[in-house]
Amino acid sequence: SATAAVMAVELDFNEERYLKLLTNLIGETKNLQDNPPKFVPEEDRAIKHLLEVLKPYTKENGGLLRVDHVTYVEGRGNLIIEYDNGHEKGTMAFIGSHLDVVPANPETWERDPFRLTIEGDKLYGRGTTDCL
Repeated sequence: SATAAVMAVELDFNEERYLKLLTNLIGETKNLQDNPPKFVPEEDRAIKHLLEVLKPYTKENGGLLRVDHVTYVEGRGNLIIEYDNGHEKGTMAFIGSHLDVVPANPETWERDPFRLTIEGDKLYGRGTTDCL
């Protein structure tokens, strides 16, 4: 069943891996600002970090994910991620997300918006809570 297939995949929250990915993504937000013509996001900069994290779980590496990096405009790619449980056909869920961010003026921030800042149990940076 689909439930058994999902349970067969070890899904554990790894804080170190999560914070590394979040640090990398927030580190790219200066180049992900979306307000043309001044700011045109380069989503491929974020996608490279996501591809690295997803790589062990792809079908090519024995995993259950089919990951396609599609691009219609240079530098402005998207990811399509499909979960193949081996027997069920159809759509299990659709999740839409985005990689661009609203522009940030560093002069109006108390902390650098383009760098993850960790203070106790609080995380600061442009996009820190976006689409999580």
